[in-house]
Amino acid sequence: MVASVALAVTLLPENAAIARLGKPHRLLVASSPTNQAPILLPDTGAQDDGWSCGPNSAARVLRYYGHQVDYNTVRDATEQKLFLPQRMRNPFTNQWVEVRTGTPPQTLQRVMQRWEGKYVKRSPHTSFEQLIKIVQSGKPAIALVRVGGLKVSYVGTIPYLHWITVTGVDRSRQVIYYTDTNSQSYSLSYQAFQDRWNLGLDRDVSMAIANVLKNNGVVPRTLVWVDRN
Repeated sequence: MVASVALAVTLLPENAAIARLGKPHRLLVASSPTNQAPILLPDTGAQDDGWSCGPNSAARVLRYYGHQVDYNTVRDATEQKLFLPQRMRNPFTNQWVEVRTGTPPQTLQRVMQRWEGKYVKRSPHTSFEQLIKIVQSGKPAIALVRVGGLKVSYVGTIPYLHWITVTGVDRSRQVIYYTDTNSQSYSLSYQAFQDRWNLGLDRDVSMAIANVLKNNGVVPRTLVWVDRN
C-alpha cells in the first residue's frame, strides 16, 4: 500500500481517530452544578474497520431512542456509497493511493430513517448555537469533523474526516462533550470543536477534491440527529 487516506473514518482502536483530534481534548469530566449532565449513550460496539464511523455513531443514537440495534446491524444496513473511490492513481507519479472512505451525510440520514423515518434530520452549515440548543434539549447530534489530513504530491491535501456524537455542553467551562466510535467519551473546548467542525476545505484542500466532497454533501458544520422526544 503506497499510502492510506482516511475520509470520515476511525482507524482500528489502537490508532483511533480521537488521537488525531489533537489537544485540548480530554476524557469526559463531571459536568458543573450549573449545567446538565451529558447524555449517556448506550455502548453498541467499538468501530473495527476503516470506514464505518457514521454507522457506528448512528447505532448509538438509534439504541438511545429504543431501537434494538448494534454497530453491526447498522453497518450491514448502510449502503457503501462512499465519498471517493477506494483506490486512486496519482496521475503525476503513477502511484496508487489506497483511500479509506466513509459515509456521506445523505447516506447516514437514509440508513437512520429505516428506524426513525421522518424524524431523522440533516443540517448543513449549522450554527454553533443551534447545535447547543439541540443537545441541551436532550437530543444527541452526530457531527462531521476534521481530524487531520494527508498531503499527496501534485494532488493536494486529502482531509481526514470523522463522525462523532455530541452529547453535552458546558457553557461555564465552554466545552462540548462527545462520544467517539471507540465507545469512550471526551470533551473539547468550544474553539477546538468549531475548528474541526468547520472542516477547512477552502484552506488546504485542492479544488478538485473539495468539489468531490461537496458533491457528496460534505460541507462545514453538518449534523445528523433524531428530532423527537
